[in-house]
Amino acid sequence: MVYYAFLIFSYFLGWFFYINYKFVKPSKTNKNFRVSIIIPARNEEKNLPKLLKTLSIQTYPLHEIIVVNDNSTDGTAKIVRSFKNVKLVNLNKEPPEGWLGKPWACWNGFKNSSGDLLVFIDADVELSEHAIESLVSAYEKYNGLISIWPYQRFEKRYEHFNYFFNIGAVSSTTILKIFGKSKPIGAFGPIVMTSRKDYIKTGGHSSVNSEIVEDLKLGKVYLENGIPVNNFLGNFLIKFRMYPNGFKELFEGITKNMASGLNRSNFTNTFLILIWYLGILYSFPIKLTTFNILNYLSYVVQFRYLTKKTGDYDLFDALIYPIYFMFFIFSLLISVYKTIFLHKVSWKGREIEVKTTNNEK
Repeated sequence: MVYYAFLIFSYFLGWFFYINYKFVKPSKTNKNFRVSIIIPARNEEKNLPKLLKTLSIQTYPLHEIIVVNDNSTDGTAKIVRSFKNVKLVNLNKEPPEGWLGKPWACWNGFKNSSGDLLVFIDADVELSEHAIESLVSAYEKYNGLISIWPYQRFEKRYEHFNYFFNIGAVSSTTILKIFGKSKPIGAFGPIVMTSRKDYIKTGGHSSVNSEIVEDLKLGKVYLENGIPVNNFLGNFLIKFRMYPNGFKELFEGITKNMASGLNRSNFTNTFLILIWYLGILYSFPIKLTTFNILNYLSYVVQFRYLTKKTGDYDLFDALIYPIYFMFFIFSLLISVYKTIFLHKVSWKGREIEVKTTNNEK
């Protein structure tokens, strides 16, 4: 009886996540802000042209676009120079001691900006023409920090192996609402919008200078300073293609973030995720009994709903979720090994030292 009660509870945790999804909505605003776009870029010659072109067609006027070239070894700087009205900030040395690449690039972008609103955007993001105006409208309504997890766009089948990484990223910031708590545990990283005033008050990326999962910590810093944080999903307004350069890049990116993300999460959040994941593990139809088949199909339905508005996932992905889940577990174990025993991970040609900390309650 306890076994079945556990399976039911863990299954319905997934639906709690789903009903708490918040999508950014297409909207207009008459509010006039000076918007500074800041793009940290390391070896992004393939992604930048697409992002810069989508920025050029925005319905909301942009005060400035700044690309921070983070000591790239490819043609990133050349690409930026080919676009008019885009400011290039060249960082020709590795980050100073105590800093990681992305926080250092974002901080230097801030120091070279002059806008009222700062929008930090990863280079692999793709914007619809109404994206920035919709973000400004959301800021006008909620204030504080606005962050976005974009819709996942795929071109090749291997990219679908980020299935549970994406589900976990999307669901993690909504988990505590089950117990009536409205504050998120952090923020998403691909797009972060904040006022210049709040960024200065919190210290911005200088307060998360050594964090691998800097977005999660940045959201916490804002909350600790009494500034609201609102996280949204990109819907079809904002998309990205995270790992276009092959399966190796996907595996490296996932193992870079997973263990550090869990380590920076609070205890309650991690505990509930583990309960849900245990239920998923027990749903594998190893024995073809009626109950096991129905349990498996119930998760197929759940995962189809959880993913259809968050990326180019299809019914086939939902049907083979056990394969994706085992890959997720394997990646997590590798990430834990790299984080706890090696104390370093790799990303974009850099070896990144990992510092561990205890989970918050």
